[in-house]
Parts: sequence; structure tokens; C-alpha cells
Amino acid sequence: MKTAGKVVAGTTAGAVILLGGYGGLAALRADTIPAGTTIDGTPVGGLSLAEATTKVQTASKQTLAKPITISTDAGNLQIVPADSGISLDTGAALTDLTGFTLSPAEVFQRYTGGGPKRTVHPVIDLAALQQAVAAAGEKIKGAAVNPTVKFVQGAVQVTDGKPGTGVDAAAVARQIAAGWPTTTTFKATLQQTEPEVSQQDVQTYLDTFANKAMADPITVQVHNQKVSLSTTTVSDILSTTVKDGKLAPVVDETALDEALSDTAGSLVKAPQAAKIIQAADGKRTVVPGSDGYSVVTKGAGAKLLAAITSADRTMTLDTTVVKASPDTTTANSVGTQLMSEFVSKFPTGASNAARTHNIKTALAKMNGVVVQPGEQFSLLKTLMPIDAAAGYVKAPVLSGGVDVLGMGGGISQTSTTLYNAVFFAGMQLDEHKAHSFWISRYPMGREATLSIPSIDNKWTNDSGHPVLIQAGIEGHSAVIRLYGTKAFTVTSTTSAPFNITAPKVQYIATAGCINQPAVNGFDVTVTRVVKNLAGQIVKNERLTTHYQPADQVICTGQTADTSQVPTSTAKGSD
Repeated sequence: MKTAGKVVAGTTAGAVILLGGYGGLAALRADTIPAGTTIDGTPVGGLSLAEATTKVQTASKQTLAKPITISTDAGNLQIVPADSGISLDTGAALTDLTGFTLSPAEVFQRYTGGGPKRTVHPVIDLAALQQAVAAAGEKIKGAAVNPTVKFVQGAVQVTDGKPGTGVDAAAVARQIAAGWPTTTTFKATLQQTEPEVSQQDVQTYLDTFANKAMADPITVQVHNQKVSLSTTTVSDILSTTVKDGKLAPVVDETALDEALSDTAGSLVKAPQAAKIIQAADGKRTVVPGSDGYSVVTKGAGAKLLAAITSADRTMTLDTTVVKASPDTTTANSVGTQLMSEFVSKFPTGASNAARTHNIKTALAKMNGVVVQPGEQFSLLKTLMPIDAAAGYVKAPVLSGGVDVLGMGGGISQTSTTLYNAVFFAGMQLDEHKAHSFWISRYPMGREATLSIPSIDNKWTNDSGHPVLIQAGIEGHSAVIRLYGTKAFTVTSTTSAPFNITAPKVQYIATAGCINQPAVNGFDVTVTRVVKNLAGQIVKNERLTTHYQPADQVICTGQTADTSQVPTSTAKGSD
């Protein structure tokens, strides 16, 4: 009996060892796909699941990129599977190929071969495939033409559709769904086809959306303020597409963003950095900065579409807080050296009161601004928004060589004054544009106009220290001084005018005409040499400015605005 017990025990121990070794062999290949396995002919045996997935997905992408050909008597059409609602279910083909198993047959397969031969099955969006076939069929000569609905200059334009020759997109889509990817060429019979979009579909679209879109302006509301998007503006934003056989509106998000920036821009509040106000006696007072807010345009397209069909035609935009620059400015944080000063006289009297008002308003916005080392200053950004709410009024501005009334007329004088102060401080001049016509109160070739949104006056503080802008009215002059730590010396020359051209005479009878004298056109060259305090030249610049001749304007109508006749002997009153 003892002997028998020993035999049983030994046999049991051997079995345990044998089973343990078998289990180890099974575990060793648990994460490996059985040898000889193929997926759509792609060998994946011996690979890990991750390796096989990458290999199969790469092969599937190639399959999805190969065009499907639709053969017709009028020629061949092609669609790309990946763009036509067709995909391949690679995940299903790779299911259960790995994992621990004690099945002798599966363990044997993983070591010796004989793995399964699997196929990746297509997943087909039949509606999308039909739409892709229909779109390809439009290339057939004489194909049916869908009606169109366009938005042009604030109005709806409708073009009727036309029947024609084409393929039965639904039937072809079913053929492809049944035969692809084994078959990649399919025969289609040409037949008389109607447009995908019916006239009833067009009428429904006109009644429910298009005509409403062009009926009235859209109100844009930010907090408790409102502005309007005109129907002309909305027509530039909207277009129409065909979706699932029906007409549907499309919003050009870029155009909408631009329209909101132009129209709703006046509703935002820019952050205000801290200012330092310096009095005539040199005493400084710090005005703390404040946060602002900007309009959130994400999702504005959906809000526009909803507003078009709503009773109040209003889209309400959310805002987000825009933090002001860290408020670290103290009265002593900017040097007290006078780096440069420029004085610019302006015409006075009742006829120039509006212009003078705008100059004062613009100078007040600049006064106290601190430009940090390396910071670029934008005059437009500082003065915006230029509208009545910000304190500006209408005054003469140049338009096509003729003075007309415009919001903010006169602020170019502040731009010219600033440009010269920066010029003689030796700062880096980044962007400016001279007036098209010379105005005698400005230095030839050393002046700068402004125009929203394209013409700015930008410069960069490259002095290495903060710069304080002091701006204001003194007597009948705009005065700008830059304070900080002097870093440069500047010398400049201005040539005599050359390439002189004579003006003409214009007789204008329209309302609001403003008489103006003639001024010659010419070219002039200005140089600037900037040296550092060690006497080394750091900037050596030469700029030639071309001025067009300014025609004499004689107002012949009874509505001529003679009160605005310029007192200057030069063109314009910018």
C-alpha cells in the first residue's frame, strides 16, 4: 500500500509539472496572433494585436482611397470610397485573435500555423453613398441641374432646375453596397432624371428661410447694447447647399466673424492698462487699469440662423473677460527725461469746431499711455472705437481727393503729431501712411493719416525703457511729448519738392459739397539718422513720399456747404 501511494503521488506531481509547462507555453503566445492568420490577404500571424491593427488599418486606408468607377455610355464617373460614406470595420476582423487559452487546438495554431483567414467587412452609409453618386453624375454632359437659391446684395435670387440625363443614384449605390470591395467597377444605365431638388423643395426653403433672411436687418445684442447687421451684410454671409436632397443654408463663419468685428466691435469694452497722467508742473498721477470684455463668436452661425426665423430677429452674443495688463505702473516707473516733443497747429473758428473736438478726444485717449520696452503701440487700437458713443463727431475727411463729412474727421492730425514725436525720439517706425494729398500744416513727407480698419500708425518702443505719452491741446496746437530714458539722438533732412504735377478744377453740385483750393502734386524725400548715446548709427533711413495733385473744388449747387471752406492754403482738413 505504501508503494502504491508513492506511485500515485509521483504521477500526480508529474502531471502538475506537465500541466504547468503547457500553461507556460499557452501564456507565452497569449498576446500573439496565430501564425498564418491573414486579414483580407494581409499576413498578421505572429504579430501583437497593436502591430496587426496598424498593419490592417494601413491596408484598409489604401483600399478606401482607391476610386470606384461607374461606367456609363457617356463616360466613366469616379468616387472615392473614403469620401462617399464607406468605411471598413477593421476592429471586428481582429476580434478574439489574442488572449490566454488552454484549448490544445488554438495553442497548437499559435505555434505551428493554420490561423484563420478573415475579411474586413465594409460599413456603408447608403444615403451618403447615394449623394456621392449623384454628385459624380452631375459631371455627365446634359445632366439634370438642381435649382439654386442665392443671397445677393440683400435679395434672394432663384434659378430654376432642369431635367436631364443621368444615372439612378439610388440603384447604383445599392450595387456598390452589395459588391464593393470585391468589385470596384460598376455599370450604370443612363436615363432621364429629374433634379435632386424639386420646385416644391425650393418653395418650402423660400417660405421657411430664404425670404425671411432678407426681410429685415438682424439685431446683434451684447449685454444691453444693440447694433444691426444689414440684409446686404447677411447676404454676404449666407449661401445655400443641398443636404439629403433638400436645400439648406450655410453660414460662412469667417465672413460672419468679420461682420461682427466691424459691426459689433463697438459693443465690446477694451481693457484699459494703467495710465500715468503728468501735469504741466511735472507731477504725476496714476490711473489704475481696468478689465474689458470681448464678444464670443463661437457658435454665432447657429445663433444667426435661429435669429432669422425668430420673431424678434435678435442674436445675443456672449462675452468673455479680457484682463488688463498687470497693474504694476507707479508714478516713478517711467523715466522723467523728455525724449521728444512735437507741436502741430490746427485751424480754429466755428467752421473747425467739430474737427477740434475730435482732436481733443483722440489726444485724451493717448494721454498717459505707457508703452513698455519692446511693446508695439497701435494708434487705431488706442483710439477705437471711433464712433459717437466714444465721444467723436462728424467732421471733414478726405475721400477720393474731396472733403466729405465723416466720423472722427481731424484725428489724422493727432496721428501726424504722434508720428513726429516718435520719429524724433528715434523709435522703431513699423507702419504708417502719408495722406494722398499734401496738407500744408503738416511737414512734407513726415505725416501719417488713419483709416479704419486698414491704415494704422504703429511703432515699437526699442529704447530699452518704458515710455510715457503726454498728449493734449495747448492754445491752438496739438502737443505730444514722450518721457522716459533718452536712448537716441536723431538728425533728419527733407528735400525740396520734385516731380511736380498740376491739379485740375472740379465743379460739384451735389449736396454737402465743400469748397477747397488747388494744391500741386509732388514727391519729397525725408532722411533720418538715429545714433545711440555712444554715437553709433543704429538706424539710417530714407523715405520718399508721393503726393497727388489736389483738384480745386467749386461747389455749384445751392446746397454747397460754404461754412466748411478750408482756411488753409492747402488741400483738405484732415
